[in-house]
Amino acid sequence: MNKQKKKEKRNIFIYLLFFIALLFLYGYYIEPKNLSIKEYKIENKDIPDSFDSLKIIHFSDVHYKSTVDITFLKKIVNLINKQKPDLVIFTGDFLDKRFNYKTKEIEEIKDELNKIESTLGNFAVSGNHDMVNNPEDFKNIFSENFTILENEEKLIYYKETTPISLVGFSDALETKVNYEILEKENNYFRFIMLHEPDEYEKIKEYDFDILFSGHSHNGQVRLPLIGTVYTPVGSKKYYQEYYKLDNREIFISNGIGTSGLDVRFLSSPSINLYRIYAY
Repeated sequence: MNKQKKKEKRNIFIYLLFFIALLFLYGYYIEPKNLSIKEYKIENKDIPDSFDSLKIIHFSDVHYKSTVDITFLKKIVNLINKQKPDLVIFTGDFLDKRFNYKTKEIEEIKDELNKIESTLGNFAVSGNHDMVNNPEDFKNIFSENFTILENEEKLIYYKETTPISLVGFSDALETKVNYEILEKENNYFRFIMLHEPDEYEKIKEYDFDILFSGHSHNGQVRLPLIGTVYTPVGSKKYYQEYYKLDNREIFISNGIGTSGLDVRFLSSPSINLYRIYAY
């Protein structure tokens, strides 16, 4: 091999390393801050007419102190309130098991979450990270402005006498989950909130209409032609943003923070906005 060819190969190798470094820097410094709203239209004939045009905000997997600090949390809260939601739901992992949180940090978080406004209420369920170090921190930060659902159902009324049902389950990896509440039959339109989307396999025989989940980050890192590189236990089967199964809709949040490596690639942080229509 002559010197010219050796030089060409060396230059290609250097350019490749440089390109990989640029991609990593983008995934570490830029994409994790590209917060956006993903908007979905949900039409269902079984939704009570009084809930027509209902707006639901769904956010998840903040993993506070990963790529989210108090400044970014303020941005999240402002973006949520800007949508003027009727319902706000959170599907777990506000905290991150890698970090310990000081009392001052918890109070700062709580003050910001208390600014979230909605017409009909704010609701939250726990994620596996929330339950690892100090579950009381999770309960504390959501205690005033959110209703934490731990294997329970809430009926939500709006304008008329026919409510919708909102069922929330605590994290399935770190707590004991009781799905027996779904054995209770009613004729109400039923939403379910839980953290790990693979739990669908355990509840699919029960009566409900729409499932909201998180945990997968929709992959967090995706590669062209390959797709999602890795998803955690609890989202091995269901990890994409949307599924329609058994005449039901499943929405999985892309999340806001990061878990493991603080990198996102082709999977920017987002908040979901659902516009619900009866037809």
